[in-house]
Amino acid sequence: MELNFNLNCTGVEHNVEKKRFTSVHKAIHILRLFSQYKPDLGITEISEKLGFPKSTVSRLMSILCEENLVQKNENTKKYQLSLTALEIGSVVYHQLEVTQVALPYMDKISDKVKGVVQLVKYDQGEIVYLLRFPEHKDELIINSIGNRVPSHCTAAGKMLLAMQSEEEISSYLERDLVAYTDKTITSPEKLWNNLIEIRKKGYAISHEEFKNGVSAVALPIYDNSDQVIAAISVTKPTRFLRSTSQIEYILKEMRVYSRLISEKLGSFKYS
Repeated sequence: MELNFNLNCTGVEHNVEKKRFTSVHKAIHILRLFSQYKPDLGITEISEKLGFPKSTVSRLMSILCEENLVQKNENTKKYQLSLTALEIGSVVYHQLEVTQVALPYMDKISDKVKGVVQLVKYDQGEIVYLLRFPEHKDELIINSIGNRVPSHCTAAGKMLLAMQSEEEISSYLERDLVAYTDKTITSPEKLWNNLIEIRKKGYAISHEEFKNGVSAVALPIYDNSDQVIAAISVTKPTRFLRSTSQIEYILKEMRVYSRLISEKLGSFKYS
């Protein structure tokens, strides 16, 4: 599909409709504050981050505790997600066929290219990390399973964003493109041009756009309707992903497995 929409880069306006927050909305926003990097949150911190009154936050946290979605640490007086939240998340995780199909190939890819291999999906302008191999942490700060990252600053994110509809891409380009390093693409016009290039080449590369010293390459995964439903990426220190020969070798190995995964999902893209 050819991308062909008009991009006005001179002054993108954000016309955000004000939302009337119900208690359910507020509770969901609270739950989404918890992350690997902020697993424990107090009433004051939640109130400041979301702009909700402390009394409202306290009331909602009490309800979430009653429903066993969060639990309170009596020593620190802070809250953390409970195992019930894990149970709910695991239902979605195990329903994703792509994770089950890709899992056996993750260690093989990692062994071939000697890098961290990740499987991600696109969701409303962000990518969600589904699988990572190897699972242990190293000197790289690699996003953990379940983490969300904006699409414009990673190879996998740009790969998936490039394959979205014109309307979705246009909407994304109206966002504030946050800079994570001095190499993050923050210009809508530059990102647009990069997405065109990615779609033509069929792969994406990011050089220190999300973290200094870290680069990545990504390829798409197709489903039985030949639609891109996920991406696999290989992340390595930039010194191992600098030359054309290094990148071509990794892409060659990745293509073997991206094809296998896609065909297992019923795709005829490579037939």
